[in-house]
Amino acid sequence: MDKILCILLISIISACSNSKQAAIAEFKTVPFSNLQQLDNSHFDRFVVTNPEIFSGYKKVIFFPMQFDRLTIDLSADNELTNSWNDSSWDEMDSICQYFDDFAHKIFSEREGFTPTRRGGKDVLAVEFRLMNFMPYGKRYQDNNAGTVAVRSDNTGIGTVTFQAVIADSQSGELLAVIEDGMEVNAGNMMMIKGDLALQIDSNNKASQNLAWRKVFKRWAEYLHKDLSSLQLSALTSMPTAAD
Repeated sequence: MDKILCILLISIISACSNSKQAAIAEFKTVPFSNLQQLDNSHFDRFVVTNPEIFSGYKKVIFFPMQFDRLTIDLSADNELTNSWNDSSWDEMDSICQYFDDFAHKIFSEREGFTPTRRGGKDVLAVEFRLMNFMPYGKRYQDNNAGTVAVRSDNTGIGTVTFQAVIADSQSGELLAVIEDGMEVNAGNMMMIKGDLALQIDSNNKASQNLAWRKVFKRWAEYLHKDLSSLQLSALTSMPTAAD
């Protein structure tokens, strides 16, 4: 029994040290369902079917970010809608690749979940899907066309909403769903010596790519923190031999 307790204690200590900023997950019941919502999630909504199951997962496989369901918000200006609707598959695939790269990098550098390309009994399958985009400005390709003004970095490119699904990679069982929306913003408005005339154009290729990279990096970081919290919570709630 002492040996079992020792192994369990080592696992919990390891999980704590591996998840530097992970807090034990807190939950609240989703009304009229058997689902649990992660109350201290970094996302607006993170719903899980069974929090305790996350103790059995040590690896994660990321599917490429999907954008086939992405729509432009109906309230968007027609010029902005037309500009973003003109995006080619290659353009959107290039943007989404930023998330795929960050997800692999962050999970590779941080402990708790090892990225893999093969499913298995201890592997979580994760897929992020872009759902809606409310643009504040045109694509950089169209920034000199039409009458819609170029917006500065303090406003951002727009607001994007997404959905993510987490499943057992072997059985396909759905384990969690995440939903949120964030502003796509490269950073604060940049000025030189306070001269508005010298304000740096935020509607160019470099700035827009930076804005997408920043929001996608944040999503990947938040995902790692939340999964680490779930993993830690599940480990600490495991019954001991004495129980």
